[in-house]
Amino acid sequence: MKVKKISLSICVVFVLSVFACSHILADSVFKKELFFGPVITGLEGTGLIPLKTENRTATLKRTAPVSGQTKTIHFTLDISQTSLKTVKGKDYVKVEDLKPYGNPGQPQLPFKSFIITLPKNSEVSGVTVSNVSYRPILNKLDIVRNPIPVVGSAMMNGNTNKDVKQTKNIAGKKIINEGQNIEKQTVNINQSYSTCKNCNSETFFPGDLISYYTGRNNSSRLVFIKFFPMQYISDTQKAILVTNADITIDYQLADMVPSGENK
Repeated sequence: MKVKKISLSICVVFVLSVFACSHILADSVFKKELFFGPVITGLEGTGLIPLKTENRTATLKRTAPVSGQTKTIHFTLDISQTSLKTVKGKDYVKVEDLKPYGNPGQPQLPFKSFIITLPKNSEVSGVTVSNVSYRPILNKLDIVRNPIPVVGSAMMNGNTNKDVKQTKNIAGKKIINEGQNIEKQTVNINQSYSTCKNCNSETFFPGDLISYYTGRNNSSRLVFIKFFPMQYISDTQKAILVTNADITIDYQLADMVPSGENK
């Protein structure tokens, strides 16, 4: 009887050991190491767009309004906080404290969101990224695409309502959205997922370093900013990661806005 118990115990230990080893081997297969090139200062030769204005996109350096105000926040990223994950055989660069970004069918890249509070009578004229430094990612990356959902009218309404509620909860008060429509950030039922700007080209995706829209509550003007530190070229499977940047909001107070502009 004792011999049987000993034999059974040995078998159990053996099975558990094989199971553990198989998981260790599996993990070693799916874990990859990220390799970075040297720090590069400036955006020369990248084609990246560092400036967004209320009505247009520009590649020129920021020129603040003569009588305007500015507010600057600094972005910094420690590459030790990055890791390379495998998702269904594709790559995803995970960065701590950053969320995945991308519409359905687009490469899934990490992004950072900011909410900036300005005086209630502020009018935002643009947001600029300056003093940029980045590091090339030396790995060739086959970035995972965001899944394409099953589109239905019920789901569409659900997504839109969810986004609106999230925006309200962020500030803790009722927000009136202005500028970019929140619904544009949800899945468009008429969107063609087979075509994606810059997704399969020799230029960086998303291409813009920032996007933003404004809103307001009872006491403040709110600026919602998305910053895209990782930029990716599908054709060459190359990517860069911005590690330092200054993000500047240009705005004017209502009594300083030139006549003829919306207040």
